[in-house]
Order: sequence, then structure tokens, then C-alpha cells
Amino acid sequence: MDMGLFKDSNWVLIMGVSAFCLGVFVAAGEWIWVCGFIGMGLVFGRRIELKITKGGLILIVACLIGVFRFQSAIPVFDLGDVAGHHSENEMVVMEGVVVDYPDVRRDEIKLTVDIDHLNDELVTGRVLISVFRYPEYSYGDRLKIWGFVITPVDFESFSYRRYLRRYGIHSVMYSPSVELLEESVLSDWRFFVYEFKSVVEKKINRLFPEPYASFSAGLLLGSRRGIPEKLMEAFNRSGLTHIIAISGYNITLIIVFVSGFLKSFSRRSQVCIASVFIVIFTVFVGATAAVVRAAIMGVLGLWALWFGRTAEVTRLLVLTAGMMVFWNPFILVDDVGFQLSFAATCGLIYATPWVEVFLKWTRCYEWIPENLSIREAFVTSLAAQFFALPIIVLNFERLSLVAPFANVFVAALIPLAMVFSFVALIVSWIWWEGGLMVAYVAWFFLELIIQVAQWSAEIPWASVAF
Repeated sequence: MDMGLFKDSNWVLIMGVSAFCLGVFVAAGEWIWVCGFIGMGLVFGRRIELKITKGGLILIVACLIGVFRFQSAIPVFDLGDVAGHHSENEMVVMEGVVVDYPDVRRDEIKLTVDIDHLNDELVTGRVLISVFRYPEYSYGDRLKIWGFVITPVDFESFSYRRYLRRYGIHSVMYSPSVELLEESVLSDWRFFVYEFKSVVEKKINRLFPEPYASFSAGLLLGSRRGIPEKLMEAFNRSGLTHIIAISGYNITLIIVFVSGFLKSFSRRSQVCIASVFIVIFTVFVGATAAVVRAAIMGVLGLWALWFGRTAEVTRLLVLTAGMMVFWNPFILVDDVGFQLSFAATCGLIYATPWVEVFLKWTRCYEWIPENLSIREAFVTSLAAQFFALPIIVLNFERLSLVAPFANVFVAALIPLAMVFSFVALIVSWIWWEGGLMVAYVAWFFLELIIQVAQWSAEIPWASVAF
């Protein structure tokens, strides 16, 4: 057997997982990604001396496994599942339990309900229901629901059905009648985490006026409730939307900033303490699938930065991504958050040294403050954005021409806004007036970021649509 194929085990693993992902994209009909993966294979194939007989056979098998895994993940519904009762004409009566943190919008609440009874018959399946803003419902509440259960509607440029299926949701209900049967039937760890998160959000609303309260909650908790549409459009046009969603980028900023306070510790101790912190933070914000993926990618990127073992982290990163896709293949084709987290982590691992060289060459490196790891956060954020840019353009069909400059200005402000908002929360529990004084400092940095977003968005040709 030709051992040339196994000359570099890292490249064998990368190409094998890439072939598996290629099979997932083929089965999903994502031909733009298919062409990208084939192009990548043509460019890098020689690095591992692929042979037509042996190496090619392994890649073909990996690709076929990806096709089979995606096809096997597509559910087939019968009358024992809620999705088997879709109808716009026949009203149903269901009972179930709220199994996720309520998604509160300006005028409605979206609840993920695990259904166990439909028309007095036992069924399974999850439904996303949209109800009025009040009364509010919480995680663990048991509800009785009357309405029409239907298939998620696909829009011209967005598949809502595919967006929801990555969470195992295949049914939706709009404006149903709801009756609260029992409160808090689930008393697991998520219940206490969500209760604490709700308390934190209320505390943030007391410390800050709008839209700063919603913006601060977005930075700390990944919550977008209450952010005005005009401000969201400014973030979109300026390429700053990523800062108000918990992603690998935000988590990395948090941990890098925390590491600035641990410089007296050894490098191994910094990584261990930061890893514990990121686990606590992940649980605190709800440990949703998107946050868990972002946490995994963020920690892997930090390990690479701090230990400098790019080869080992590359192997672990690719293996982790492959296992996550095998567990839920829909995240590869439908979860932009997963794609951005993976790309941002690759940027942290591979582009950070190049960004440092470029900044030193342009004489900008020395001008960036080093205190509180601001310089490190600035460099890593630029590296992450460099790799994430193609995915942003492909998925959102918009290229922000001012994004690189806007991100340069806010890269040093985001950690400061996050830290002072967090300190204001902690102090306010001990001394309310002191918490308000710290909140004024956080408000200053929040206002600067908002001003940068609005000024950037007002520049002619700030964003180009494709």
C-alpha cells in the first residue's frame, strides 16, 4: 500500500472531513459550496500526494458517507408526529411544554414547545408558536394551544423551513389561543439558568435606557430584543451585526480580555482558567446549540494562539467540526452561525500572525493600547473577520465596504463596553448607586460604538447588495 497518502496525517484528516462535508453539500444541493470544496481540493490535493486508486477511493467513500448522513437526517413524518397534521383549514388542540428560552420581540413572543398531545392523542414533535407580547410565558410552562399547525413558509431569498429544521422544529403556529395549564413543570438546570438570565436582563434594563439596554444585553447575552430596526439596519450596513450575537468572535474577545487580568499566571493556567470561564458563560447565556458551537470554536482558537501548536489544534478543530456535522448535518448547510464560528476560528489560528506583521509594517501596531489586552483583541478580531467575510457575503448577499474600517474603530471599544457593562451589573447588586456610576462609563463606550455604526452606515455606497 502506498504510504505517501499518510505522509501528513493532518492533511489526510482535513481532506477526509472536507470530502464528508462535500457529500453533505451535494445531498443538500448547495452547488456553490460544492464548487468551492472541489476548488479547494484541486489546490491542496498535491500537499498529501493523493493517488487516484487509494487516496481517491478514501475521499469518495467519505463523500458518500456525507451524502448518506444528510439523507438519513431528513425526517419522514406520520400521524404520530405533529408535522403529520399540518393543515391551514383544520384547527387542532395541543398540549406541550416550553423547552427553550422565550424569544421576546418588540410585539410578540416566540416559544419552542415540545408537544405530547394533539386532539387527545399521543404525539411527538416541536412547534414554534408566535403569541402576543403579554401575558409572558417561561421555560418549563405547560400550555394548552388552539390553532392551525402549518409548515414553515419559505420566502424568496430565505428558507424559514431550513432555518428551523436545524433545531428539530418542523412546524409553526401563528397567533394561536394559549392557556397556561401549569407553571415550571421542568426544574432542571436550564430552568435556574434561564431564571437568572431573566433577572440579569431586567437589571440591565434598569441600568441603561434604550437602545443601550438592548445593545448591552446583546453584547453580554446575545439577546436582540428591543433593538430599533433603524439601528439594526445601521449595524447591517456597517458590517457590525456580528457584535450583537454570541459567536466565536464575541466569546474569543471575552476570554482574551479576561486573560489580560491573568498575565501573572503561567500560560497553561491562563488557558485552564479561561476555559472554565467560558463554560460558565456558555451555561449563563443558556447553552443553546449555537452558543455551544461558538464556545467550542472559540476555545480551540485560543488554545492555538496561546500554545502555538497549530498542527495539533488544526487536527482537533477539523475533527470537532466533523463530529458536529455528523451529529447534525443541517448545521453545515443551514446554520450560518456555525459557518461563521468555524471561519472566525480559522482566522484566529492562521491569520493572526499575518495581521500582526501587516500592522507592524504599517506602523499602526505601536499605536494600539496594550493595556487590558486591547491590542490582542484588536488583532484577533481583524483576523476573524478576514476569514468570515466570504460567508457573510454569500449568506446575506451584501458586502459592507466600510466594514473593515468600522471594525477597526470598534474593535478596541467592544471589550471595554462589555467589561464595564458586566462590572456595572456586579456592582449594582452590592451598591446600586455605584453600579449606576459604572454604567455611565459603559454607556460612553456603547454610545461610541453606536455612533461609529451610524456614521459608517450613512457613507454613500457603504453597503453593496448582490
